[in-house]
Amino acid sequence: MVKLLGKDYSKEDFRRYCVNISQVAGITETVYQDGRARGMRALRVRNGSGLDYTLLPDRCMDIAQLSFRGVNIGLLTRNGLCAPQQTAPVPGEFDRYFSGGMLTTCGLKNCGPEETDEYGRFAHTHGRINTLPCEQSWHYSRFSGGDYVLCAHAVTRDTALEGYNLSLTREISTQMSENELKITDEIENCDYNDTDYLILYHFNFGFPFLSEDLQVRIPTGGRRPRPRNEDARRTLDVWDRFEPPADNAAESVYFHSPEPDRDGTCTVRLENPGLKIGVAVSYETEHLPVLTQWRCTRSGEYALGIEPSNNEISGMQNERHEGRSMPIPAGSRHRFRLALRCYDL
Repeated sequence: MVKLLGKDYSKEDFRRYCVNISQVAGITETVYQDGRARGMRALRVRNGSGLDYTLLPDRCMDIAQLSFRGVNIGLLTRNGLCAPQQTAPVPGEFDRYFSGGMLTTCGLKNCGPEETDEYGRFAHTHGRINTLPCEQSWHYSRFSGGDYVLCAHAVTRDTALEGYNLSLTREISTQMSENELKITDEIENCDYNDTDYLILYHFNFGFPFLSEDLQVRIPTGGRRPRPRNEDARRTLDVWDRFEPPADNAAESVYFHSPEPDRDGTCTVRLENPGLKIGVAVSYETEHLPVLTQWRCTRSGEYALGIEPSNNEISGMQNERHEGRSMPIPAGSRHRFRLALRCYDL
């Protein structure tokens, strides 16, 4: 049975109540026509129960906007959405094309500041994977396993001549009965040589869900986070709280080592009692041992990042030196499972 707005419906019920289920839920494929997003494909996903989000097949199938029951949850920077042709991989350009969005995937050969790799190639901030169009993408909406399922798939490759050949296969799925999107990623080393990679899931939260009412709950086990910068050291006692925007406020970055559940899953809860809305970010910690929190209360840049990763965003060369880059043998695959669930308080 499908649960919709507090009632249970069978597939036969839907056939009787609505001749076209897309009036309730579905995936709509569109193309942006204006600004820096011009020409970029998008998939709008509506599950009929309150979850509405947009996927970007031309940018690694990342998540652009996301709203729950009409309330915006994610962040959109002043750059707005940028098509891949607007993301030139040259020094300093990251600040001109980073869109935020609900999810920006970072990696696979760099996370953190721009640098030059061991072959003299430029590696720009947070890597290339989120600027690359999917080579394959497909989607469907159908009844399956007793529910109505909306699912999008994509394959994106991050490669370099005589260097590396990494493939990211992504599935993002949502059911009508649950206001949750599930992400299943698989990174494959398609080369005949071993290599390594970095990955960071940059979940971004913005106004009005993000406000001084927001409460951040990370299962820290009573441990204080480790500060990355001076402002983080100064604000260690208020890492889980937000103030109203302040002009020229500094940003803070904290590293957490959360305690996972018995099954190895960590769940971060963000709750806004004023809006009576909560969001839970869950992920398997096997390949994502680090949780980075980006906290910015600056006017015009009001943002919160919750970022599961396998690194401390210091660049590939330093991550290798510190032993944090993830080795992956030739022909091997690593799988990641994450979820974002919206709920009423």
